[in-house]
Amino acid sequence: MSRIVCFILAVIMAINLKGASTEGFSSHREIIGYVVDENNEPLPGASVRVQGTVLGAVTDTDGKFSVRLNESGNVILQVSFMGYKPVTVESDNITNTPIRLLPSNQQLDEVVVTGSFVERPLKKVPVLTRVVSQRDIQALNPNSIESLLQYELPGVQIGFNSMSQQPEIKYQGMDGEYILFLIDGERVSGEGADHNVDFTRFNIDDIERIEVIKGAHSTIYGSNALGGVINIITKTANRPVSANLSARISNGYGQKYTGSVGVNKYNLTTYTSLTYRTADTYTIGDPESASTTIWGYNIWDFTQKLGYKFNEKISADLKFTNYWNQKDIRTGRLYQEYNRDYTLGAKIKYLPATSHQITIGYMFDNFWKDHHSFRADSTALNYRNIRQTPRIDYAGKFGNVSINVGSEGDIEYLKHYMFKDSTHYTNHAVAFYGQGEWTPIAELDIVAGLRADWHQKYKWHLTPKLSALYKAWDAVTFRLGYAQGFRSPSLKELYMEYDMGGLGWFMIYGNPNLKPETSNQYSASVEFSRWGLNTSISASHNRFSNKIEYLMLSDGTSDMQYVNADKARTTSIETILRYNFNFGLTLTGSYAFTDDYSNVDGHNTSSTRPHSATFSAMYQKKFKKVSLTASLNGQWGSAFDTYSRSSEADVNGEYAWEKRHYDGRTLVAMNVGATFPRGIYVNLGIDNLFNYKDKATDSSLQTPQRGISFVGTVGLNLADMFKW
Repeated sequence: MSRIVCFILAVIMAINLKGASTEGFSSHREIIGYVVDENNEPLPGASVRVQGTVLGAVTDTDGKFSVRLNESGNVILQVSFMGYKPVTVESDNITNTPIRLLPSNQQLDEVVVTGSFVERPLKKVPVLTRVVSQRDIQALNPNSIESLLQYELPGVQIGFNSMSQQPEIKYQGMDGEYILFLIDGERVSGEGADHNVDFTRFNIDDIERIEVIKGAHSTIYGSNALGGVINIITKTANRPVSANLSARISNGYGQKYTGSVGVNKYNLTTYTSLTYRTADTYTIGDPESASTTIWGYNIWDFTQKLGYKFNEKISADLKFTNYWNQKDIRTGRLYQEYNRDYTLGAKIKYLPATSHQITIGYMFDNFWKDHHSFRADSTALNYRNIRQTPRIDYAGKFGNVSINVGSEGDIEYLKHYMFKDSTHYTNHAVAFYGQGEWTPIAELDIVAGLRADWHQKYKWHLTPKLSALYKAWDAVTFRLGYAQGFRSPSLKELYMEYDMGGLGWFMIYGNPNLKPETSNQYSASVEFSRWGLNTSISASHNRFSNKIEYLMLSDGTSDMQYVNADKARTTSIETILRYNFNFGLTLTGSYAFTDDYSNVDGHNTSSTRPHSATFSAMYQKKFKKVSLTASLNGQWGSAFDTYSRSSEADVNGEYAWEKRHYDGRTLVAMNVGATFPRGIYVNLGIDNLFNYKDKATDSSLQTPQRGISFVGTVGLNLADMFKW
């Protein structure tokens, strides 16, 4: 597959480099304009796109832009910038008049790409999507992505695996294996905790925004997307020249230092980022009874992006990242753990015409874990996961119909210490997908999609999708959808053979006879937006077949095995309310109810909190050249009961069911920040304002909190400081 992609890429480049100035772009005209803010100051980094095409530009330091077109006549320009209301203008009206953007707190003004591979306004997406914007990230100033998601999304529950020392996620009752994490639209390799990605790979300072789609989306993204997709969009150079330095220090929770530099001019885009971050080791609970130690780490993150626009038809992007995590030495252990990862990606975009785009891409992701033995003074590799993903995608618009078709491969290699003799297994999969959007009338959008997956073990599987958006009135939008989810068993679930205690305590076995999981999801939502108010209520229901769990074998031992267990269902209701006052204050509240029932022998084994909520108050105001931000954020999770098997057999040799109760939980964070002239930024915050402390026994259900902490952040925008 990768050889085919490389061949196609080479052919396209040869053809277009030979005759780049010919067909479809032979006669040019140039549109020149200026973009300013509410104070009539130049707005560098604003996006300008030609409506109905994929053509566009970015404003320079003086707010100036130019767009080259092959057609004559008047066109519509869409102008946008983060934190401002987007506008549309006719090209004939911008000759002598600057385009003025006004501040906005409306999330609906965001542009998203998740759900398809093309940009579109959030308010026109048929599937209800949440966006955690750069403004939200800066206001909260979180230490980790886990903290960010819990404060921003109701229904998110982050636990902690004391064995792997890694976080675990639940989203609306779905465990980590049902939540697909993407970075810039690409699947993430490697496992941190059980069936969860390594969340420490996600560097907050590199994140531009996060796009979250609830429910099954296997039609576009394939396996693992049964419960939702979380797409992390990383930063790029959005100004002609940018350079930033920042430092974050928190008492008890570590430090973080980041430097970045970017260039976006002369058809060249480059972005480089380097971050060093630490987390301190700490203990929760009573050391004399029950306690849990959370071990710290030292991490280096490096990102390099490079893009070049050869001509109006063809552009290319390269991306390289490196992640290196040295964990603190655990008491009593004779070795130290290291997690490492590097990725290499390439992408070429080809525009045969203004309303058509072909994208060819390839991603290589190599994640591994090392154990360094102090006694032998040697390092051993005990885990490696390599994923290669070639892809070709076409997006086109034909009148009131838009289509998105493509094919992708998934070549996976997994070496695991939980395999017998620490051997390795491989898997190859190929998929073909298509998604079409029809707009029969201006108020109605209908999206239908179908994906065909070929797996080397399970052969073919078809996954359909159907959704619709109807704008009944100017302020009211209805969404309705059906989607099937699909997840093939992982290599670990198929071939695992692991002594859990290392001393013959009990074994966990894989099962090569496992069947793929499927789900059927039904969703509906209604949204109202007017007078500064945005509110929505959504509901979804998911029913699983062949759900994979590991259960105790009925052979008189404590051994466990992955099996296709009983059917499971999940129902969730979510409501969000946001109001923007005209003096700079934004209030947001959200609530989620999750009815998660996992039936094992007539007992509900779910560990999902049924009720959760988030709230925030954000105040932003600009006083001449000083911008002030103050925010108060909170998250709440309800108490709940669950059942689990006893660890000890009774007199009859049976393992009884035990009921366990977990208390509710509330966390609050407060931050105050200011941006001064010459690019100086200062933020002071208090995390866990009310000094909440977790119990050691509850750590598996939530990120362990040991109490209040104080945070200080200083940032320098060198481009603003030196007027670059």
